[in-house]
Amino acid sequence: MSDSTPEKNPVADALREWGFDVKTFETRAKRSLDSARGDLTEVSGALHQTLTTTKQVLLNLQKQRAPVAAELKKGFEDAWEAIEKAFTRAREKVREQDRPESRQ
Repeated sequence: MSDSTPEKNPVADALREWGFDVKTFETRAKRSLDSARGDLTEVSGALHQTLTTTKQVLLNLQKQRAPVAAELKKGFEDAWEAIEKAFTRAREKVREQDRPESRQ
């Protein structure tokens, strides 16, 4: 095996010395990586489809100017406000935790 010379891969050589089957490990790692890529592609596709569908629903609601659209908008605004308040509270807690340390 010409690719396992100490100059090219000293880590693999050390692992072999300790009894690791590097080829099996590499094969499993490649399978895991391929599986993760597939999973990521699937999740990404599902998210993209959901985003597309959601945008279309919102556009349809906006075009209809139905009371439902106003209610949905209010819900989004309330949720956004709640998120901003949560971040503000979290920052406050971090600042409070940092204060005693700076006095010591």
